[in-house]
Amino acid sequence: MSAESLLTVGDVLHLKAADWAFGNSAVTIRVSHLRHGHDIPHVTMIAVMGTFVSGPRAGQMMMLSVFKHALRRPGVVERDGRPVVVAAPPGDAVDDHDPGA
Repeated sequence: MSAESLLTVGDVLHLKAADWAFGNSAVTIRVSHLRHGHDIPHVTMIAVMGTFVSGPRAGQMMMLSVFKHALRRPGVVERDGRPVVVAAPPGDAVDDHDPGA
């Protein structure tokens, strides 16, 4: 298990529409608050509040539920300007939405 957190405040997320609940487009957001699920192993989603960093909605806040499996895919989480990949800890949920599960 990695000592690195799956997600922290300040991370930039590069999400496809399928990576978040009711996703209708790809988004790039900077995480400002972790609301729920980040510290509960059996939960398959994390509720995240963040700010759009590009596009027509740049600067606007958004609350979304992100699938944990998406955060483990290379290139999705960027921390301090570098990509981060964190393996699932033992006992962590694997949801059936994950095509790689």
